[in-house]
Amino acid sequence: FPFLPLHSQILCLVIMLFSTNIVAQSQQDNRTNFSCPSDSPPSCETYVTYIAQSPNFLSLTNISNIFDTSPLSIARASNLEPMDDKLVKDQVLLVPVTCGCTGNRSFANISYEINQGDSFYFVATTSYENLTNWRAVMDLNPVLSPNKLPIGIQVVFPLFCKCPSKNQLDKEIKYLITYVWKPGDNVFLVSDKFGASPEDIMSENNYGQNFTAANNLPVLIPVTRLPVLARSPSDGRKGGIRLPVIIGISLGCTLLVLVLAVLLVYVYCLKMKTLNRSASSAETADKLLSGVSGYVSKPTMYETDAIMEATMNLSEQCKIGESVYKA
Repeated sequence: FPFLPLHSQILCLVIMLFSTNIVAQSQQDNRTNFSCPSDSPPSCETYVTYIAQSPNFLSLTNISNIFDTSPLSIARASNLEPMDDKLVKDQVLLVPVTCGCTGNRSFANISYEINQGDSFYFVATTSYENLTNWRAVMDLNPVLSPNKLPIGIQVVFPLFCKCPSKNQLDKEIKYLITYVWKPGDNVFLVSDKFGASPEDIMSENNYGQNFTAANNLPVLIPVTRLPVLARSPSDGRKGGIRLPVIIGISLGCTLLVLVLAVLLVYVYCLKMKTLNRSASSAETADKLLSGVSGYVSKPTMYETDAIMEATMNLSEQCKIGESVYKA
């Protein structure tokens, strides 16, 4: 572009690079086939995955709003407590959607209200986390400008999905879950996460064993039943809630053991003191008997009650010596 000013040349280069990226993305999309199988039902109930993200999408309520569904339906599918609205960053969710054919491709058409600053590209990559792309949105909304959207209007965003074919249903594959491939994923990690067969994943998505080209693009995970998603992030949060309770119980048990130990020591000491006092009393009685035996031929033993009664409870009136009483 030598005939154009420098800034115009730069702008043209940026547009070319952007267009090249879009073309590449479209080519990558085609490697997972989202067309409508001739032997599949016209529509089906299926699921797309969603990753909880801050700041706006860390609650089931906010996420359910953009998918036009209920928080309860997401909670049930995602192995969450019905009233557990708060989520943890990067928590994986299953969102139920109705999938059907739009033209010759399978989509779950979701109505979205445009907010300030929204564009087709921004909503597709942020709110819907690449479950669709801006070209598919533009094809479905041809009268709207992708970057100049009136605030408050309802725009249909088509999320990529697919219904199982008759052959897959015969193999007991019930759902084709739409999952956006993440950098660092591999077929075996993803198959373990969803309880799917690695062979089925590779067969359904034309990437072979290396899914690097699928990064940040939707793929299909064939499953025979809904996966029980790992709740490690949520458990970590709940574990944090239970930690004070666990600490309190531990301290309470420790205190109880200490109290019981002190009580046992006290009872033992009290018992020993009683035994020592009894031994001392017996020793005093022996000495008394020894002293008396010098005066009488055979000592006579009296019950304590009889002695106390005879001496009027060791009254001073009966005392005739230091420790001698008349009775």
